[in-house]
Amino acid sequence: MNFLLAQSIPPSDSGAQEFLANLSVGMVAGVALLFTLLRFALLRMSASSPAKGAVTTRSVAEIFESLTVALVLVFLIIRPFFVQAFFIPSESMEPTLLGHEAGYNEQTREKHDTAVKDHIFVNKFTYHFANPNREDIFVFRAPLIADGENPAKGLPPVENVLIKRCMGIPGDVLQVRHEPRKNDGVTEEVGVLYRNGKRLEELPSPDGYKINEPMAWPQDPRAINGGDTPITLGPDEYFAMGDNRNHSNDSRFWGVVKRDRIIGKASVIFLPLDRMRVLR
Repeated sequence: MNFLLAQSIPPSDSGAQEFLANLSVGMVAGVALLFTLLRFALLRMSASSPAKGAVTTRSVAEIFESLTVALVLVFLIIRPFFVQAFFIPSESMEPTLLGHEAGYNEQTREKHDTAVKDHIFVNKFTYHFANPNREDIFVFRAPLIADGENPAKGLPPVENVLIKRCMGIPGDVLQVRHEPRKNDGVTEEVGVLYRNGKRLEELPSPDGYKINEPMAWPQDPRAINGGDTPITLGPDEYFAMGDNRNHSNDSRFWGVVKRDRIIGKASVIFLPLDRMRVLR
């Protein structure tokens, strides 16, 4: 069953940014061709150079050969089919993935001493043979309706690449309900996610993840999916939510993630070095 789509969504989550995203296949092929031509030119020069100069020229030619092979492997084989690198530009997946600037954030009302942008490797190979599981951190092309930033600037919406946690798979029934919870001796209402009638404990979860804070209640009125009425995921439909639930532009606002939009599974943080680890 398809979700209803929100008419307006929070203008947040500009999307995970890919390393070297502006290097298209055509550009990579052009650079590889240039390196190959330079290599052949250097080899011809080495043939007519004195012995000492020929050795140096051949060494430079070998460097260009290695660069050409690396470009082809990374951009034409590894990147399309196996692994892609991204960095995190927003706080929607904190505390799992950091993407904040230094200073005070008016939207999240949090202050950070330094800027931290996690850089991650995304495994594209796994989902060629298996479907995403619950609690996977996955990367996907969001639908146009998920773009709140460009329309706010008077620009056409784009399909941003987002990274979220998979909280529902085909057949799951999800709903955000409210319950009382004590905080510093004061009882307050918070939002709690239920899946297939079972309350999920996420502070932290037995599955090894932790949301940033309890979900606010009432939910934003634009979060129409899985609110007052439980929703059921149809075939090839997945429900995405950020770990920073109160500051995440996710499926609650714009609907499901279709299977053919999923790029891969976030597997490793590789930068900053002090945050390097395998993701769960």
